[in-house]
Amino acid sequence: MHVVPLPRHLSPAGQGVLELGASPRVAVPSGHLLGLGRVVAALLGGSAQVGGEAEVTLTLGAGDGEEYELVVTAEGATVTAGSAEGLFRGATTVAQLVTEDRTVPCVRVGDGPALAWRGLSLDVARRFFTVEQVKRVIDLLALYKFNVLHLHLTDNQAWRLQISAWPRLTGPESYTHDDYREIVAYAAERFVTVVPEIDMPGHVLAAVRAYPELGGEDEPAHPLVPFLDPRAEVTWRFVADVLGEVAALTPGPYLHIGGDEAFGMPHELYAAFVTRALGLARATGKRAVGWQEVSRSGALTSADLAQCWVGDGDAFDPEAARKTAPPQYHPLIDLAAAAFEQAPHDVPGAVAAGAAVLASPSRVLYLDRRYAEPSVLEEQNERRERVGFASYRPMTSREYFGWRPGELVEIPAGARLAGVEAAIWCETVGGFDDLAFLLLPRLAGIAEKAWTERATTWEDYRERVRTHTAWWERLGWGGYYRSTDLFT
Repeated sequence: MHVVPLPRHLSPAGQGVLELGASPRVAVPSGHLLGLGRVVAALLGGSAQVGGEAEVTLTLGAGDGEEYELVVTAEGATVTAGSAEGLFRGATTVAQLVTEDRTVPCVRVGDGPALAWRGLSLDVARRFFTVEQVKRVIDLLALYKFNVLHLHLTDNQAWRLQISAWPRLTGPESYTHDDYREIVAYAAERFVTVVPEIDMPGHVLAAVRAYPELGGEDEPAHPLVPFLDPRAEVTWRFVADVLGEVAALTPGPYLHIGGDEAFGMPHELYAAFVTRALGLARATGKRAVGWQEVSRSGALTSADLAQCWVGDGDAFDPEAARKTAPPQYHPLIDLAAAAFEQAPHDVPGAVAAGAAVLASPSRVLYLDRRYAEPSVLEEQNERRERVGFASYRPMTSREYFGWRPGELVEIPAGARLAGVEAAIWCETVGGFDDLAFLLLPRLAGIAEKAWTERATTWEDYRERVRTHTAWWERLGWGGYYRSTDLFT
C-alpha cells in the first residue's frame, strides 16, 4: 500500500479488493459539498453525486480539522471526517491506493497531520510560471497533503502581481487580479491556502527601477541592492497601497512581508521600516509573516510568524564567494557577510518575542540544491551540473530524507513551531521541466516529514514513493529526477 505521506494508522481490513472500475461514482452527503465531490471524482477519473450508491462515499461525522477515517471493503470506500478538508485529505489517500488494475485493497486508515503548516514557497519572481503551471503545482501539493502555497511574487528580477495604483511595476509576464483570483480559488478547492509575499525593504530593484522615488535620496551601498526608504513619504503610500490591495485579493489569513537580505540598509532604517510595515500588514486583518531577519526590528508579537531559513552548516562563506564572483560583485559579498553575521540571533529573538516559527532551514528544505547522486537517465546528468544553486553542497535524495521537524537544530527549545515549508528558488530554473527536476522526488519526502508523526525509514519510504511516477506523469511532472537513490 504505497501511500505518501504515510498515514498514522493503516492496516488490512479483510480479504478481497474494491473493484473501482473505469468511472467510479463519488457520493457526498449534501449539495454544498458537490464541488468537493467533483474535485475528488477528477482525481479518481469518475463522477460526483449527492447520496446514493457509490464506490466512494464521503461522510461528515466525528473528527476535527484534517483528521479522517477511511474504511475500504469489497462493497465500497467510505471516508469519514468532521470537515470538508478532512474528507479531501482522506480522498487523496483513496486515490493513492488505486492500483493499475483499478482496484483498491481493503484497508482501515485513521489519520491526521503532525504539523498545521505544511507548505511550499514558489519563486515566481525569478521565473514566471503561468496560471496553468501554478495549478499543476497546487495539484502536486494537494496529492501530498500540503496545505500552503507561498508565492514569492516580487524580487529584484521582477514584480509579478498587478497593483492598480502602481501600474509600472508589472510587465507582460505577471498575474492580473483575475489570474491571481483564479489561482487562489483553484487552491482553495483543494484546501491549499495561498500566502502572498511582497518582499521588502530589500529585494526591491524591480520596484525601484519602476518608481525611483521609492529608493529615497541616498545612494544604496551597491546599485543592485536599493531598499525602500522609510524616510520618504511616498514609500508609505506605496506600502499601504500594495499590502491593502494584496490583502483584499487574498481570502487566506496570512500576508508575508519578506524582510530578508536588506543588504547595506542601516539598522535603524531597517528596524523603522519593518516595524511600520508589520503594523500595516496587521491593519489589513491578516497575520503577518516575515523571514527571520524581521526579528531584528524588535517589533514581532505573538500573533506573527518568523520564517527560519539560514540552515546550520550553510553559513555564508565570503572567501569562497569571492573566488567565483566577478570583481564588480565583491562589494555585495561584503554586505552579505555583514548581514549573515547577525543570523544566529534572529530565531531566538523571534522566540523571545513570542512569535511562532515556521521552519525552512536551507540545509534540508531548500530544493534549489543540486543532487549528489546521478540519474538513471544519462541526459539528466548534464542538467544536474547546472540546475540548482552552485554554492550549496550537493545532497542525495536519501540525505534529504534524514531529518525530523522536532529535531531541527535551527529551531530553539521552547519555540512554537508553526510547521515546515520547503522553498524552491529559481535563479537556475529555465522552465517548468527544471522545476520538476528540482522538486521531485524530494518534495514527497518533505510531505512525509510534515504530515506523519512517527519516524519512517528511508527503505520503507523508498518502496512507497518509487511507485508514484505514474502520478507525476499524469499531473504533468514528467521532468522529475530519475534518482539512482530511488530507481535502482
